[in-house]
Amino acid sequence: MLLTLLTHQWKADVRSSVFQKGLALNIIMGLLILYFGGIFLFLGFNIDDILLKVFPSQDPVAVFNGGMLYYFLMDLFFRFMLQEMPVLAVQPYLHLPVGKNRLVHFVLVKSVFSFLNVLPLLFMVPFMVSAVVPAYGAGVASVWLLALVALTLFNNFVLLYFKRQLAAKPLYTLAFGVVVSAVMLLDYFDLLSLNVASRAAFGQLLLQPWLVAVPLLLVAVAYTFNFRFLKEHTYPEELQVRKATKVSGSNIAFLSRFGEIGKLIELELKLIWRNKRPKSTLVMSAFILFYGVIFYKEPYMDGYAMLIFVGLMMTGMAMFSYGQFVPGWQSTHFDALLTQRISIYQFLKAKYWMFLAVTLFAYLITLPYGLLGYKILIINTVALLYNIGVNVFIIFYFSAYNTSRLDLSRGSAFNWQGVGASKFVMMLPLIIIPLLIYMPFGLMDVPYVGLATIGGLGLLGLIFQKQLLQWSARWFMKHKYKLATGFRQSE
Repeated sequence: MLLTLLTHQWKADVRSSVFQKGLALNIIMGLLILYFGGIFLFLGFNIDDILLKVFPSQDPVAVFNGGMLYYFLMDLFFRFMLQEMPVLAVQPYLHLPVGKNRLVHFVLVKSVFSFLNVLPLLFMVPFMVSAVVPAYGAGVASVWLLALVALTLFNNFVLLYFKRQLAAKPLYTLAFGVVVSAVMLLDYFDLLSLNVASRAAFGQLLLQPWLVAVPLLLVAVAYTFNFRFLKEHTYPEELQVRKATKVSGSNIAFLSRFGEIGKLIELELKLIWRNKRPKSTLVMSAFILFYGVIFYKEPYMDGYAMLIFVGLMMTGMAMFSYGQFVPGWQSTHFDALLTQRISIYQFLKAKYWMFLAVTLFAYLITLPYGLLGYKILIINTVALLYNIGVNVFIIFYFSAYNTSRLDLSRGSAFNWQGVGASKFVMMLPLIIIPLLIYMPFGLMDVPYVGLATIGGLGLLGLIFQKQLLQWSARWFMKHKYKLATGFRQSE
């Protein structure tokens, strides 16, 4: 049955229009995977020499073990941002003599082969061969690697479980995030040393290999929770699809995977590409990415407030500059938009995911600045979280007051159409509020607590993004007729 399900999944993927239209994209993604895979392989075979140079008086294996808990905490964060939910069209199988348990097991086992699970092996296995095997033997090294793989899968199943709980029981996910944040804060205040705990745990594993049973048990528990949750939600009455609203047109292959939201994003991308005003707005905002060249030097590097400002601007300027005119970009056809079977929630959700993508991309572009100091990397990560968890909803709030019509055929340089006092008022809280949040902690000389508070607010916004989007949609609904009237009257 497993082979049959795999065959069906393979045929569904290969025969889909998404696969056929996105062949070039798939080739590019394959090349990127090979590129980053090569980097990780090189790192894996040379990391023991690197650790010897950085920590000349310490055992490379012990240093590596000391960083494992930090790695798995970072892994949780990136999985929350990037990991997709494994899915299977279950309905066609429910009336067939196929056990529900088998269907659920297939969905869960399918997630094991995620790129996020395979990538760590590209540096863990070479490090095991080059450093752990010579010191402890092949048998113990294999058990050590098995423990790391088990913890990777534990992260996989834990994140899948809490992301599934996010819609129905967001407090569960919030509690999980609070626990992870608390552990990191305890480490910061030296109440709990993750480095010492990590060295002790994985070092003990090398001395007593039977302890591999602990991570294996954790995987089994996480798998069981996922299994029970999925099994309880695969009844036909729970799989009924709500009456979906339709959006016409979708030619960008990979966006088709995201349904109506993907089609709305595609229409927005076409609007940007075909018109001068939105295109030039985004191009001009890209120059802010070079802010680091100006500010990442003395005397700015000694403080935090200026670096927070720079981080917010570099990661969020594209969102700020484009978002300040929402929904003015649709002003010429706003009346037609209101007549379509598109909910305001869908309209805002499409913009939310587009803003999230462009902000995350800007953050990735700024990562090389982290070579100038770890403080930059931490602050930019905090700025990213705050922008996509808080600032995006501030933009949606002020968008209900944007009644100025835009001429998209004109560029943004020296074009003041639609620009008014309300735009500057909107920009102030985007920057000033996080600085005000940080201020008392800066005065008390606990800057990292201030950064954790700003980042925590952003993380809360991400966790409750569905509820915040629903609230934004209700707020927008109250003003949609004022917006329509304003767009008709303004020129």
